[in-house]
Amino acid sequence: MSELRQLLKDAKLELSRGDYEEAIALSKAVLEIDKDNYFAFVFLGKAYSSIEGKGRESVESYTRATQIDAANLLAWKGFFLTLEEHSKRLFPGMLTCSKFFGLCVQYMKLLIEQEQSQVQLINFVKIVKSHYADDINFILPFLEYFLPGTEPFEILGRHLLLPKESLAQLIRLTSLRESQEISRVTTEHRLKLSTQDPLYQSKINSFAWEIYQNSKLDKYYNQLINVVNDDQERASLETQWLEYRLKLLKSMPAEKKQEFFPRVKDMVDGMVVVKHDSLMAWKLYFDWEDFVDLNSLDANLVWEFFQKFPKEPLAMILYLWLNSNLSCYDTSKLSENNKQNSSPAKEADKGQDQTEVEALQEEDDQQEEELGEMLNAQENETSDVFSEEAILVALMDNISKVKNSTLAYRIVSQYYILNKEYEMSLPYIKSGISLVSVNVRDLGANLINTKRELTIALATGYTYVDAPKNHKFALSLFDKILESDPENIQVKLGKAIISIESADWEDAGKLLTDVIAESPDNLEVQSQLAWCKAHLNAFDNAILMLQNVIKNIEGTDQRTMQFRCENMWREAKVHIMKHRFGDQGENMDLINTAFKILISIIKLDSETFAKSYSTLGDIYAYYYRDDVRAYKCYYKSFEMDFTDIRAAKYICEIYTAAGNWNAAAQICERLVKTEAIKMELRSTNWPYRVIGIAYLERQQESESVEWFHSALRVDPNDVESWVALGQAYFACGRVEASTKVFEKAIEIDPLHLYAQYFNSLSLAEMGCFEECIEILKNITQLNPEELAFQVSYSSILVSYAFDLYQQGFLMKGTASAIQAIELLRHISVDFRHSGQDIWLSLSKAIYLFILVESQIETLPLESILEIFGSVESSKITDVDSIDGILYDNILQDSSSDNIAIACKFLVLASKFALVTVDIESVSATVRSSIWCNIGLSELAAYMSLKEDGLRDAAIYSFKKCIKYQTNTFQAWVGLGIATMDVNFRVSQHCLIKAASFAPKDIRTWFNLAILGLKKNDIDFAHEVLTRTQSLSPESTDPWLGIGLIMEQIGKRTESHNVIAHAYSLSKGQSKNVQYFYANSVVQRRVGSGNDEGDIDAMEELNATALGLEQYFKKKPNHAQAIDLAIMILERLQNYKVADTFAAKLTGIFEQKFEESQDEDDIVNYAIIKAQLARIQLGLGEYNKAIESANLSDGIIGDSTAENCKSSQLSNAVCLGLANFFLGNFDETLTHFQNLLNRDKKSSSLVILLSKVLYELGTEDTKSVALQELTEYINEYGFDLTVTLAIAAITVVENVPENMKVILEELRLISLKDILQDKQRNVPHLIKLLSEKLNIDGDGLETKVVSQRMAYFFPNSGKSWEGIDANIQQRVISGGQNRVTAETLSMAQYSLGNLRSIQRSVFLCPWNRTALASLRECF
Repeated sequence: MSELRQLLKDAKLELSRGDYEEAIALSKAVLEIDKDNYFAFVFLGKAYSSIEGKGRESVESYTRATQIDAANLLAWKGFFLTLEEHSKRLFPGMLTCSKFFGLCVQYMKLLIEQEQSQVQLINFVKIVKSHYADDINFILPFLEYFLPGTEPFEILGRHLLLPKESLAQLIRLTSLRESQEISRVTTEHRLKLSTQDPLYQSKINSFAWEIYQNSKLDKYYNQLINVVNDDQERASLETQWLEYRLKLLKSMPAEKKQEFFPRVKDMVDGMVVVKHDSLMAWKLYFDWEDFVDLNSLDANLVWEFFQKFPKEPLAMILYLWLNSNLSCYDTSKLSENNKQNSSPAKEADKGQDQTEVEALQEEDDQQEEELGEMLNAQENETSDVFSEEAILVALMDNISKVKNSTLAYRIVSQYYILNKEYEMSLPYIKSGISLVSVNVRDLGANLINTKRELTIALATGYTYVDAPKNHKFALSLFDKILESDPENIQVKLGKAIISIESADWEDAGKLLTDVIAESPDNLEVQSQLAWCKAHLNAFDNAILMLQNVIKNIEGTDQRTMQFRCENMWREAKVHIMKHRFGDQGENMDLINTAFKILISIIKLDSETFAKSYSTLGDIYAYYYRDDVRAYKCYYKSFEMDFTDIRAAKYICEIYTAAGNWNAAAQICERLVKTEAIKMELRSTNWPYRVIGIAYLERQQESESVEWFHSALRVDPNDVESWVALGQAYFACGRVEASTKVFEKAIEIDPLHLYAQYFNSLSLAEMGCFEECIEILKNITQLNPEELAFQVSYSSILVSYAFDLYQQGFLMKGTASAIQAIELLRHISVDFRHSGQDIWLSLSKAIYLFILVESQIETLPLESILEIFGSVESSKITDVDSIDGILYDNILQDSSSDNIAIACKFLVLASKFALVTVDIESVSATVRSSIWCNIGLSELAAYMSLKEDGLRDAAIYSFKKCIKYQTNTFQAWVGLGIATMDVNFRVSQHCLIKAASFAPKDIRTWFNLAILGLKKNDIDFAHEVLTRTQSLSPESTDPWLGIGLIMEQIGKRTESHNVIAHAYSLSKGQSKNVQYFYANSVVQRRVGSGNDEGDIDAMEELNATALGLEQYFKKKPNHAQAIDLAIMILERLQNYKVADTFAAKLTGIFEQKFEESQDEDDIVNYAIIKAQLARIQLGLGEYNKAIESANLSDGIIGDSTAENCKSSQLSNAVCLGLANFFLGNFDETLTHFQNLLNRDKKSSSLVILLSKVLYELGTEDTKSVALQELTEYINEYGFDLTVTLAIAAITVVENVPENMKVILEELRLISLKDILQDKQRNVPHLIKLLSEKLNIDGDGLETKVVSQRMAYFFPNSGKSWEGIDANIQQRVISGGQNRVTAETLSMAQYSLGNLRSIQRSVFLCPWNRTALASLRECF
């Protein structure tokens, strides 16, 4: 022991000296002797505390000392002195928070027991608390350890903090810590889940339970609320607690929710009982209360909820339900309560605290005013707070703001069902059921009644929506409810109603009989059973049952009154059914009884029960025959109930019979927009058709299409809807679709005249005139009195005539126009019809004859006179005074030709359109169109007759048209054309104005370009026409204009190509293009030295001749065109036709000369006579040719004019050749000598003279012929045609010396001259000469020449002749060169096989060589 004491003394001494290491060593030595030595541990604690970094060892040593002797204060004091020295770095270096708190409490307890001062300890703990106040890792355990109500709090904690603040801070920090932990956990798991998973949110909530399951927050809230005295603060804490408990509910496992939910619901109930200010509590209360039905709501509680939260959507929905006529609540009492409660300052309750009154009076003025407006009862007889319309609007407005209230969806869906708007209820029912599932799943709520009622509502909705398709599903829902609630009368009644809706009255009766056995006093079941019996013809029994139901109905609320009226109406209907199906004859007792019952219903409820008015309308319409009263009753019924389709149909029949389609459409639009009638509209399509026709009447065709489609979806065999749809398509421009629709209508009803009629109009619009006319012909025969058919028939005949004109069938077109005129005569004379359509068709038909002048003789003038004579005409002063065209003047005028008469009738037809209408009563648009038609007719007549009066009348008419309607495009164009020769600036302005109205119409731009050409502004015209081409590349007018411009500036080749392209585009049908193309071809091909064997030239001339043939049908007396035709036909050697044209043309010029005595006409006459002489020469009429040539030469023989020189040469040639063929050789030589004297340089004349001399046959003449040719070459140089003529004569003469010379000349012909030999005559002559001279025995010479030609002309078939027959055939057939049928046939024949010979015969059946070879093959 002495050693132990000595060691302790030494350790104490070392501590006093500050040698802490030695003190530690000595203390440890003591512990080796006595391991529980108190002072050794005290010395160690002191030593360690004095060494830096040994705080933990110091704490452990002091702690061990206190454990050895807890009552000894020495170690405690040393311990806490050490802690005070290290107060800023206690945690976590020296000890943990929980250990520190425990030591503090233990020391405090010891100080109390030993009655020592605790101030130093308390101050120390406060210092530590303040130092770590912001460290949640200290402060949160501190608050948890010193939780109010625990022993540590009572010993030490009460000196450090107050219970309220402690709990509030503890709740705040704990919530923060839990939120952080939940966020961390959910973040870890969120990416592992799919957001598409319907249980996604539930799974996320379940992760939070890992944190919440050990949470003590619920206990903390409970403690804090118990220590808070302030009511407002307590209410706020309760709201926070409720929110926290909801979070707990959502995160809990299902089994835990079932235990915890009742506790939360009790809390909510309690909060509502004490009128808590928590909106959440009130909303949860009404949702979780799970009312048996909506009539079991506590109206006073609802009112308190609404008064406390007037702007809350759920409160408004509940209040609206109470005020609805469809609920069972006494709205009068409720309204009275509202009056009293809406003005709290005037409350009768004297016990109310005055301070509360003042607080209510100080509420926001605007809120008070809004509340007053909603709650103020009307000071009239009605007890309704709101109208049903206002209630519905408010419900819709508020339900969109409520997303999580099952009761709100339940109310809205029930409201729709009671209003029989079942389809509208379905979305809200489904949303409510989904919300119930969410509440059960997430909160564990017990909502059995809500789920059952919503399921019944869903089944009820499916009973009426998409019936009977959804009946099976509705029955399955009802059966599911009966499994859990087999005594549910409402469900059984629902099943019976499904049978009623399916018209299965027997099954419904059986079901209802079973139900009534279980619930004999249920009046609704009795009523439905009576209704079934009525439909099973048990009328008397049904009446007795209904009377019993009516007798036992009690109550005066709106729903009860509705039920009473319904049963009274059913009784009246049964009386009517009994009368209808019974043998009552003229006895009207049952009907009268029904009438009296219906009157009673109206007296009972005249504002809401529409069926009484509808059935009363039936009685008036079908039994009393009083249409006026029937209409009034039906209209009243429909005003009250838009689902009354029977009333709507009667009203629409009245409106449509009067032509008031807009009013009928309004009725039908109300009908189709009513959700409750959707099921019935699936089998009734007339409302859709009426709306569609109304849109057609308003010319809103595109909108009408959808309505007709809706009508046809209901009834695909409704022919009237098909016809109307076809009309809509036609008016929208979808003509092809309209045709298919009309064909469908005809397929359904082949005898439907109007379907055929409108189909014919569509076919006409598509250009199928023949089929259209055939249909119209048939329907006019079937119904000859229908004026519309006749008028359309005549109009389409005219359109067909113009269509034929455009295709080139001019004779057929005029025949159709004649038929139209005859039909118009029938309409005007027999029907006495003189509408605008008649005159428009007549003017078009007459105009066609003006276009086709060759058929003007066939114009049925007598019929036209009858048409005009059928109308009493009056003078149109302002127009007649300008053009001078009057009906009487036309009859008296015998000097005008047929064209002039037709033009006058054209103008007169347009004028009569003005005569036969009251111009002051029609719209400005109609006036404008009439004057425009007059202007166009005047302009067309002016274009044909060139009379200034017609032009001036056209200008006047167009101005009148523009006066009435300034945007009439045709009037501006017509005025621009009419003023071209009068005022350039006016014309330009008009055309530019027209272009602004229709910038893509090429006619305006073409006329503007022509105006530029008239002023010689070629650049402007060319630019306009070029842009016009870009607008319409397929149009011929711009191409023609550009071609004329190029001709004017000297680019003849380009001009011809452009005009030829225009001719190709027009397919040879455009009158202007026909003429100018012929003129271009004549300039290019006639007089240019073309060889007659040039196939290209002959083909082009033939095409031009065909074009002119069509042209003459339109303009048979056009002198310039006739002249062109004569020249073309002469080149084509069609002398007979040319002779006819020449004779006609000479007659025209002769007549002109007689009328005008103009020398130019007589010169033109002489020139045509020269042409006629050539033609007669070709016909072999030599004497006539001599006569014509002498006559022509006698007129222009001495003329020096340029246009006469060619005719003078022509006359000389004709005289020479005619005399030659007549055998007058002296005369022949004389004329040819004169020719040579006039033009010695003409190789053609020299060759012609040589041919004639050689043909005389004498040696002298032959010699002279050859001499003339050689002298020409010697004098004027080499000429291919002259050389070829010499070679031909040499071959014929067969003189070897001459042949050698000419052969050498042919061999030396230059490449330039060879290129001019288009017929490849040079190789042929070389071959003949070589054969004659026998200098090419092996054919080498000929072969070399042929190869040379093939090298230069590889694409010419003649070049390969004698080289390779196969290549020659391929080249000829390749299409690169135009060849005759004979040439192609011979190329095939030259191949020598049967197949090629057969092709040869096919290509040219008149090829004798091929035919002979083919015969030999067999």
